[in-house]
Amino acid sequence: RPWLAVAIFIFTFGSFLKFESNSFRAEIANVRRNVLMVLWATFGIPLIVILLMSVFRPGPELAQGLLFWSLVPTSPACVAFAAILRLNAPVALLATVAGTAAAPFYIPALAAGLGGYHVDIDPVATCLHLVLLIGGACVAAIVVKRLAGDFVRANPEAMTGIAVLAMFLAGMGSMPGMQAHLLSQPAMTLEFVVMAYLLLFGAEIGGTLLFWRYGRTAALTAGLISGTRTITLAWVVLGNHVMPLADLFLAASMVAKYTAPGLTKSLLARVIAPEA
Repeated sequence: RPWLAVAIFIFTFGSFLKFESNSFRAEIANVRRNVLMVLWATFGIPLIVILLMSVFRPGPELAQGLLFWSLVPTSPACVAFAAILRLNAPVALLATVAGTAAAPFYIPALAAGLGGYHVDIDPVATCLHLVLLIGGACVAAIVVKRLAGDFVRANPEAMTGIAVLAMFLAGMGSMPGMQAHLLSQPAMTLEFVVMAYLLLFGAEIGGTLLFWRYGRTAALTAGLISGTRTITLAWVVLGNHVMPLADLFLAASMVAKYTAPGLTKSLLARVIAPEA
């Protein structure tokens, strides 16, 4: 896990290599839609999860995992996923940057108000660290595209491969301890994996339906940013205070997060095809 930041930097860098600035300028003009999507992914999802928790009343350890899964912002991996799935990468980037920049300011307040957790983080320093992480990846990608733009354009699969390899490493870095849980408590571990898939796909379906009027591609992108969370940030925020079952649920959520695009790619292609 100490190397997770490096993996995040690399897959964000790989995502930016596939990003075209012209498309961003065209999409950023749709201010109302973009603001609503970011607000929904950032604040709507936590409120829905809190509502579900009030109905099903999970234990305190699982409740911690569920709450912080919902509180963390849209993952930088969304940019790579959007490129791979042929969704709206500019919107995914906007949601990632906006949510990441705001996260250190709203997470402590919502954690205290919704779950009674005292999160001791320096919002300015954390915000600066996260923005530098994503901004640094963006600058590095711009430099590479300036110096080797022809190679980047001629090898799109290789650029995707950089992002996928780093996401694989990030997934591995999130798994310490999960193997022991799987061997000692296989039923509970599989239950948590199923729960993580249900939560992710539920958020994605809800976001898609909510923004369907903006077109299929935009709506599916809204779904993507709703269900794909920066789970690594939950570990950073909780630190040594993460409970064992919350830790297991977050690890299970990483499994769902990194496999969901592969499971849904062919279906999404068929849904988008009529619009194209």
